[in-house]
Amino acid sequence: MKLRLSRETLAEAVSWAAHALPARSAVPALAGLLLTAVQDGAGAGSLAVAGFDYEVSARFLAEAEVDEPGSALVPGRLLADLARALPGGGHEVELVAAGSELTLRCGPVQFELPLVPVEDYPHLPALPPVLGSVDGGLFAEAVAQVAVVAGRDETLPFLTGIRLEFSPRTLRLVSTDRYRLAVRDIPWTPAAEAAGAEPEKPQEPVDPVVALVPARALHEIARSLAKGERIAVSAAPDDSAPGGGLIGFSAGGQEATTRLLGADFIRYQAVFPTAYAGSAVIERQPLLEAVRRIALVADRHRPVRLAFTAGRVTVDAGAGGEARGRQTLDAVFPATAEPITLAANAGYLVDGLSALPGEEVELHYTTPTRPAVLTVAGDDGYRYLFMPLRSA
Repeated sequence: MKLRLSRETLAEAVSWAAHALPARSAVPALAGLLLTAVQDGAGAGSLAVAGFDYEVSARFLAEAEVDEPGSALVPGRLLADLARALPGGGHEVELVAAGSELTLRCGPVQFELPLVPVEDYPHLPALPPVLGSVDGGLFAEAVAQVAVVAGRDETLPFLTGIRLEFSPRTLRLVSTDRYRLAVRDIPWTPAAEAAGAEPEKPQEPVDPVVALVPARALHEIARSLAKGERIAVSAAPDDSAPGGGLIGFSAGGQEATTRLLGADFIRYQAVFPTAYAGSAVIERQPLLEAVRRIALVADRHRPVRLAFTAGRVTVDAGAGGEARGRQTLDAVFPATAEPITLAANAGYLVDGLSALPGEEVELHYTTPTRPAVLTVAGDDGYRYLFMPLRSA
């Protein structure tokens, strides 16, 4: 294998593929990045850099000047470190694999890296069939908003995932840790519609295509994909079919796949109240700062309280014999409404208020012990539900 490409392109390709390198692995080959140089009939060349850990794969396809096609398996972390450290100044990078070594040259710098036998590397999964596409920046924002509540308990796999529901017009993302629930709806374009077919008009509601994706992997993929492009989403949710139980994402030269979680999600729609007793509108940033500030005097096992009265909300924490704090903010809360106090985990409030994008938030409530929901004022495209606590 022998090829040349720009230093910047190599660094970008290696950085992307390194997302799939395992932190530790009993299989030495998985610690490597697979480099594959090809040349088509017209003489155009390309380099594919890929990483895989049996759960997540990442592949970057870049243009390259290929003299000798071939493959090489190179120590991944080392190559990533070297790619970042190569000298600038417009130098090209030359990669030459011969015998048991890969020679990397960039201007006055040269490295020799040991090669791992390519035949030891597992077969990389192919992208499943394309379902449709979504705006990259909007998708990354939505994933971040719901990933904040995903659980960490590996003994309950569904808590560690983000549920994706692909309906004819809407992509819904849902996650929960049992104490909180986040739902975000964003527009997307099905593949058939993008190809020019008339949108289907079913007489009866059609069940959405559903995929439960590991939250940590999806968050990393979404934030790393090119934000200025549309992301093609590929999925084979049925793990009984060839290539099933897999979802893929691609944009530009970047591709990634991850295995789906084989677990049933909760009936989350039933968790939301069917009706609210009332709501209050508050400026988001001042409320976020107040919760952070007042939480400093609260024991981690005690809640922060939000007390709503006509035209205001008081954030307070602490009790007799302890440190106490309070701050009062303006709020749109009717004088005719019954005052109410909600006690909540301060971290949960901070997470929800941080995830909301608007200048004003609306807190919807029923009773002090039933679920409350935060949204952007006048917009329920993102709903953050949390369980109030018993006030101390």
